[in-house]
Amino acid sequence: MHTNSRKYVLGALACASLIFGFACSGSDVVEDDVDDGSTQANGSGGNGSGTGGATNTTGEGGNNLTVGVTVGGGNGQGGSCVDIEVESEQVLKPADIIFVIDNSGSMSDEIASVEQNINVNFAQIMGASMLDYQVIMVTNHGSGTYDVCIGPPLSNSANCNGQPGDVPNQFHHYDIDVQSYDSLCIALDTLYGTNNGGEADEWNLHPEGYSKWLRQNAVKIFVEITDDDINCTWKGTQLYDYGDTTPTMPTGTAAQTAIDFDSLLLQEAPAQFGTTAARNYQFYSIIGIMPKANPMDPYQSGEPIIGTTSSNTCTSPSTAYGPGWGYQWLSKGTNGLRFPVCQFASYDAVFQAIAAGVIDGASLPCEFDISGNAEPVDPNSLLVEYTPGMGGIENFAKVMGAAACGVNDQAFYLEGDLVKLCPATCDKVSSDTGANLKVIAQCAGTAE
Repeated sequence: MHTNSRKYVLGALACASLIFGFACSGSDVVEDDVDDGSTQANGSGGNGSGTGGATNTTGEGGNNLTVGVTVGGGNGQGGSCVDIEVESEQVLKPADIIFVIDNSGSMSDEIASVEQNINVNFAQIMGASMLDYQVIMVTNHGSGTYDVCIGPPLSNSANCNGQPGDVPNQFHHYDIDVQSYDSLCIALDTLYGTNNGGEADEWNLHPEGYSKWLRQNAVKIFVEITDDDINCTWKGTQLYDYGDTTPTMPTGTAAQTAIDFDSLLLQEAPAQFGTTAARNYQFYSIIGIMPKANPMDPYQSGEPIIGTTSSNTCTSPSTAYGPGWGYQWLSKGTNGLRFPVCQFASYDAVFQAIAAGVIDGASLPCEFDISGNAEPVDPNSLLVEYTPGMGGIENFAKVMGAAACGVNDQAFYLEGDLVKLCPATCDKVSSDTGANLKVIAQCAGTAE
């Protein structure tokens, strides 16, 4: 785990999808302060006309955003606290990054490239970003051509023929064989391991599955690496995109496979992966699709499904057996990126892009703690000011509580010392990556 005093923002999940049709929520994106627990104060303060005394009180962990309080906004009415302006600070949510890697007989070059690049072109970038992240490998461990063995510094595996390395809060490996068609079923089957009737890891070390390493406050990033399609069954549900004749259509079996996997995943662990109203995961695909004109460029979530014929499946420098339509739909539906698996010589750029995608973006919080104010706030004077990325200012009004929110997308309520945006309001601001929020109030006893 990597924590420090710098603050960043993790990008929000997509707010609309052709197949999922979900809305973003602030709980998807920014909740945690990854600060080192310091308290800083600066500014001149001073009788309502100064620059303000800015105080940032922060602490590691927790579910509530800590905000800066600016005192003495300066309308000339005197007093040290005529106006209190609480301005949101954008912070980076931790990330649990789950690699699921195909160990079948056509994956030797791709696996070798993963081993060569994950420490330099992924872990180093993630570490330099100051992101609190950890990597979870779900794939066969070992020294064989089709096994995956990650060495230091990310892992502590000194012997690829022994148990996989484990670095608490940084790297974990659930040692299990993944074959051409079964990645999605393996991802579900190993979530809770043998405790939920799933398949044990090779060393019988983790009966709880890889869920034991997941953190509820972290966004989950799946990275699928395979050169084939999907055809497996998990607890009676067939996940199948192989031979789909209408793969680009939301009504095809590929799209339905993505919908089914999403539904199963959310049912199994809503506290980890979110709900249909507020997903907490993204799905990145390194699969058998043709590269763009610039092979370094990924396919974005808004671009169409690639590979409707065999001629669109990547063939150089190696051959893929299928374009992974179901994986593509999952990437599109969760705002993930898609890369050609055959370009294994360029995995340095792929891993750099994935790292940047995890780190990039901006989103606003939906909850503010105002308990750290030097003076008590007059609750009747609270106002939330929203400046959309496209300009203009909207003022959100206070309602009596969560039950009074309804479908109002311009309202908030006070719960103890927490200012909380109503759900529809939260959806609105969380999807606006260029926006700004301020919580403004007068001190108790100063309101007219």
